[in-house]
Amino acid sequence: MNKTMKRSLATIVLSAALLTTASFPAWAADGLTLAAVTAASTNISYTLTDKIEVEIKSMLNEHESDSTKLGAVIRIKNTSGKISRVPDFELRVRMADGVEYTLQPSAKNPKSIQPKSQQELSYMTTVERSDDVALTDLSFVDVNLEVYPKEETTLLAVAVDSGIVWNGSDSTITKPTAILKWGEAFTLPSLRSTLGFIPVDIHKEITAKGVSTVVQIQVVNPTKERQTVPNFGIDGKTENNVYSGSRAEASVILDPGEKKYIHIVIPTDLDTEFTSLNIVTPESFATATGEGKFHEDTYRVGRVNILLPTGAATQGVIPAPEYVLGTPVKLDSTNKFVPSNVDVSLVELHVTSNEDDGFNTAVAKFKLTNNSDRPIPIPAIQTELVSKDGYAYGGRRQEATALSVVPNASYVVSYSYALPASEKGEGLKMNLYSQQVSGETTYKSLLATAKVPVQKNDPTSKLLNVYPYDITIKDWTISAIFQGNMTYDYKLKLDLDIKPDKQVTVDKFNSKLSFELFDNVGNPVGKAVEALSGEGRLYNGSNTINLNARSNQLDFPIQVKVFETFTNEYGESVKRLLTTFKQ
Repeated sequence: MNKTMKRSLATIVLSAALLTTASFPAWAADGLTLAAVTAASTNISYTLTDKIEVEIKSMLNEHESDSTKLGAVIRIKNTSGKISRVPDFELRVRMADGVEYTLQPSAKNPKSIQPKSQQELSYMTTVERSDDVALTDLSFVDVNLEVYPKEETTLLAVAVDSGIVWNGSDSTITKPTAILKWGEAFTLPSLRSTLGFIPVDIHKEITAKGVSTVVQIQVVNPTKERQTVPNFGIDGKTENNVYSGSRAEASVILDPGEKKYIHIVIPTDLDTEFTSLNIVTPESFATATGEGKFHEDTYRVGRVNILLPTGAATQGVIPAPEYVLGTPVKLDSTNKFVPSNVDVSLVELHVTSNEDDGFNTAVAKFKLTNNSDRPIPIPAIQTELVSKDGYAYGGRRQEATALSVVPNASYVVSYSYALPASEKGEGLKMNLYSQQVSGETTYKSLLATAKVPVQKNDPTSKLLNVYPYDITIKDWTISAIFQGNMTYDYKLKLDLDIKPDKQVTVDKFNSKLSFELFDNVGNPVGKAVEALSGEGRLYNGSNTINLNARSNQLDFPIQVKVFETFTNEYGESVKRLLTTFKQ
């Protein structure tokens, strides 16, 4: 039989304009543009009959200890204008040693194909051989059982490119166009998808359910039609192991020109460091078990390999731009968590030591500005500080906030971070995340990243920066008042000049000032917490503060330490030393 082969070039073209503007959100005004790299893919169609064309979608040659699983998924197309029956043929594979095996059809394979349409046919068999041998050829054979001896006619024989044969989860993708660096765009032409994909973030998360690595991918629809993101997963590869991950979002649909993020969650160990990621797509083979029931054998086939730089999941893969305190964070249009008419800016970042507890505390304040004419709910942004050597410290948000930001005004939200005593705050990077929930899966989605400056602490300054307040201490005195019960009552008198940022709304959830009295050997003997807003707050001018310390003897020298304080979401009291009065 004369074998003919028809090659059709199916080139997936992504809109260059869409991809070059699909840059990941950055804090800097100029942003970060990821490389939009995509390779044209050649899908080869073969003529099987005058009405039927076939295309190889997947090939499987997975060797286990004492058996080998052989499989193929064939895309079959009806080129005629009438419904056509799937031709009767046996699908056979030939190994490098010349041995040939017949694959069994899936019980769910269709029997016919609609005009000008296509279907997928799945085939598989498991053979008992303990050696590992390559798969080299695929053939479609017509077997005539009506005559004796039976007649076999080869309808089509194809030499199989080793690059499309998948050898199991621990196999290596070798096709040059399928090996990418992090940040390069890719397509999935084997799934007939015209969507573009760009990996933008990978980070490790530790929750009560265990440790996982989350991969964030931006999806771009460059077409003029609505598109559904095809089913795929990601396998994380280390030097010795493979970890399988699955999509957090079950179904994602994109309108023309739209961009969205999808996330793949990969359960890992605490010390797992991936060297690369495999983009994998699912295939299935069904065996009939009787009474209309089936047993599904599923497996995943690698399509694209993404190389990772060392320490990607801890130190990040997005170049972090330098950030200037007080400037708005630039979030791109893909972000749906923070409204586009809300500006987010980091206005304070301090690192202070806790000598008694043996660790340092970082305090960050974010200002949310509502540029609209209606109240906007305050987004519960998650934050993370990352040291220059890759250690990540999760931020703990203040215990409570207002429900919304009023129109044309700002609101301040504080965060605390527990750092080791060795961390001095040099070269810190700040990550902003949104917390997402899909079914029982909770994960973080990166909003922005930047290198952030740490402000200097001056424990003797008379100007206290407690945003949204600048407080100037014009004068202070500590007095011990003798009481009738033969005790001394200590009071602090302050002459203050308090200047608030009038654009910022304040409430009972704002930071307070804690005045703590210590005796001449450094023991705490009294304390008072004073609000900066609301009833009983500190005012401009003279303020007298009862330090709630009584002693039966006059104790000097003494000192009062002034702290900014708030309670975080874990119920912990967070303190930042502002200044010290010694008398």
